[in-house]
Amino acid sequence: MVQSVESVFLARSPHEVFQFVADLRNEPKWHTDVDSVPAGTDPIPVVGKTYPLKFKPFMGTTDGTLTAVEVQQDARLVFRGEFGGLKPTISYTVEPAGEGTRFTRSVELHPSGLKMLMTPVMAFMVPRNNKAVVGNLKRELEA
Repeated sequence: MVQSVESVFLARSPHEVFQFVADLRNEPKWHTDVDSVPAGTDPIPVVGKTYPLKFKPFMGTTDGTLTAVEVQQDARLVFRGEFGGLKPTISYTVEPAGEGTRFTRSVELHPSGLKMLMTPVMAFMVPRNNKAVVGNLKRELEA
C-alpha cells in the first residue's frame, strides 16, 4: 500500500475552500497531474457519479475518471480514481481552524499485478506529489 496525507492552513473560510476543491473543473489550477476536466462537470460532485478527466502523469497524458463516493458539504469529499491502471482513493477534508481552514488531502493506493513492482517508486513519488499539490492549492487560494 502507498499512502500520503498532507495538510495546510488556508486563510479562507471552510465554505470557500470546499467550493473550490469540490469543483473538479478547478483541479488543473492546482493539481499538477490533471490536464483537463470537461466544462459541463458538476460544480459539487454527486455521490455515485463518475467524472472523466485527462491526467498528465510523468509518462504522458491519459484518460481517467474520478467517482464521488462521499460528499459532505463544506467538510469532506472522497473519490475513487481510475487512471493509468491505478485505482487510488483520494480524500479532501475541510475543517475550520482559527480564522481560516485546515485542508487535508489523503491519497491511498493499493498497486496490484505488475504495478506492485513499482511500489517503492510510488511510495517516494506519491507523498512528494501530494505535498506539491497541497502547496499549489495554498498559492492558488491565497493569491
